[in-house]
Amino acid sequence: MSRQSGAWIAAAAAGLLAATLGAGAFAADEPANVIKYRQAFMRANGGHITMIAAVVKGEVSWTDELAGHAHALHEQSKHLLRLFPEGSGKGDTEVESVALPAIWEQWSQFEEAANAFEVESGKLVEVVESGDQAAIAQQLGALGQQGCGGCHEDFREKQN
Repeated sequence: MSRQSGAWIAAAAAGLLAATLGAGAFAADEPANVIKYRQAFMRANGGHITMIAAVVKGEVSWTDELAGHAHALHEQSKHLLRLFPEGSGKGDTEVESVALPAIWEQWSQFEEAANAFEVESGKLVEVVESGDQAAIAQQLGALGQQGCGGCHEDFREKQN
């Protein structure tokens, strides 16, 4: 095989690889995949909240883990809005979703609710750093009401 043929084959392979990766990147943001990612995101948030609550209730003594869970929640909160592109709601894909059309119909209110999650999770980080268990419990409740509840009440299908 000549050098010229080898170069052409290498260039063609590189082009095919780039096209394949580009198509994969596009497919990765398909609404069905976004819904699956969003569901994992919400399960992770629920896990962090559950673990913080277990420490606050005295079920486990691992107060040294509170900061990690609080920081994880706050980091997650910064990316919430991008998890709700149009076409990723209830009935939009073959993947089940509990995201109601109200999200996109009332986007500015949804943004406010999502921003409240970011604000309240940020406050949780600050309170956790104080080490005051009563204050942590109080802020965890505020996060649940204003942070999570702000979206779940109006923008998520009611769960049984």
